[in-house]
Amino acid sequence: MTYSSQCQLLDLDPDQGTTVHLTTGAVNWAVEVCQEHIDTDHQWFCFLRAMAIRGLQQWLDQGAEALPLDYSRETPPNPGVNCQVNGFRLCLVVQGSLSDGLISIPRYTLKDPLNFAHLYILAEVQEEADQVKILAGLRRDRLVSLKESGNLALSHNGHYHVPLEDWDLSPEDLLLYLHCLNPEQLETGHSENQFPARCLCPQPTLNVRDWLRDQLDTVAERFHWTLLPPLALSHQLMSVQTPAEELETLLKDLERQGVTIPETARGAYQELHHQGLPGRLYALTWKVFDSHYSPEWSLFLCLGPSPGESLAPGTELIVQDETSVLVRQGFNEDSGEAYLYTQVIGNFDEQFTVSIISSEGTPLTLPPFTFHS
Repeated sequence: MTYSSQCQLLDLDPDQGTTVHLTTGAVNWAVEVCQEHIDTDHQWFCFLRAMAIRGLQQWLDQGAEALPLDYSRETPPNPGVNCQVNGFRLCLVVQGSLSDGLISIPRYTLKDPLNFAHLYILAEVQEEADQVKILAGLRRDRLVSLKESGNLALSHNGHYHVPLEDWDLSPEDLLLYLHCLNPEQLETGHSENQFPARCLCPQPTLNVRDWLRDQLDTVAERFHWTLLPPLALSHQLMSVQTPAEELETLLKDLERQGVTIPETARGAYQELHHQGLPGRLYALTWKVFDSHYSPEWSLFLCLGPSPGESLAPGTELIVQDETSVLVRQGFNEDSGEAYLYTQVIGNFDEQFTVSIISSEGTPLTLPPFTFHS
């Protein structure tokens, strides 16, 4: 491990405890942010994660040199990478009971080439006492080493079970790492899907259900999404090559191929040059059916070139859920197609993360798409 020169001058607070008592505001936020989950089990675990995040924030604030914690205040925290500090993507894991001595870690936080975790932090939440205790940490490269040595068991639902004794970082070590270590030093060991390090890994999510209400949320506005008119009305447009008309042409071509998008769908698009990549991305969403027991929503994506240009060969479109890569398409100019298309369907509490990799290998990960009421 190589520490920066700043580390030699860092004055960590030796009296910084590992248990924090959450403020009333923190607890209230944890309660409110998890109400979007319909399933009560998901809501409970979301609540514990939210309490852990606010506990970590208060713990970091108590240090002699406070560290700002970045996380979404508007959306429920995910079980994977759920906050960031100083460029470190953190997977904050809540463990209510350590009786079995095994800690579950989602596999995708290790293998996701665009949004893997640099550090894992284990926290105990004592919800009845409104307390959070920072227990230990685990480096990504340590976890990779354990996996490659065959010492990790992978469950059928895609989780590694890591023995508690392998969590070898003390809370003091974690503080030192977050202050002094460069996160790039932990980005080894992902040869399965090696990509350049530069990527956007935003925590806020994009609620596409607002599109059905003719609205864009703040995340959509921040990432330069533009709402398109309803599909039925877009047929009336007669001007030359607006994004709505381009989409209309695309959908007509797809319809001839047997792919039908319902007129109830609403969409938006963004010019990717705002994010540093060439191209234009369309997204459409709609309810698949309205069932109380199994509500679902659909997300249709179309990645194309900027106006007057062609999509570069090798450009990739990737869609992931919380456990795995669902779709990975690469553009081949010999295919005769000008665009990359895909469609995914999920329950209302599922979200999809969309990544684009340019022909030069530059990755871009957009805020996850959600469908919250």
